Amino acid sequence: MKRIFFLALFLAFLSLFAFGCQSKEASTESTVKSSPTSESNKSLSIDNNFTRITVSKPKGFNKITFEDQESLKTFADIFSRAVKEPGKVDMDIPEVYIEVVYDKDKQQSLYLRIGEKGQRSTFMKPDDTSTIYTVPNKITDKLIELVGSQYK
Repeated sequence: MKRIFFLALFLAFLSLFAFGCQSKEASTESTVKSSPTSESNKSLSIDNNFTRITVSKPKGFNKITFEDQESLKTFADIFSRAVKEPGKVDMDIPEVYIEVVYDKDKQQSLYLRIGEKGQRSTFMKPDDTSTIYTVPNKITDKLIELVGSQYK
């Protein structure tokens, strides 16, 4: 009799466990799909109407300015490919600063850690250094072509 009772109890717990796991996955999936802001929060969200990009070391050393349309288009592509990584990070502030200039009164700053050729690179927003945005390996190769090896 005890054996049947424990078997029934075990099956009940197993059923509840399986039902609980399945229910959680379904609710998470529906929440992610129904939230229109979740997609926009996963990108770097840089407005592509910028007129100039300035890349430099701390305190403005080794400054490079990009104003030609080809470079600006490449930077727009790079920014659009940056994807927010889940979780929070605790890492040093990268040694490359990017100033995205829209006009004389509107700018946006970013930190950049350029990976090695064939590796991912990382962007951070100065007002949220615990969140990173990464770009694929091929985009890192484009960054290296643009700014050269002096920022590595």
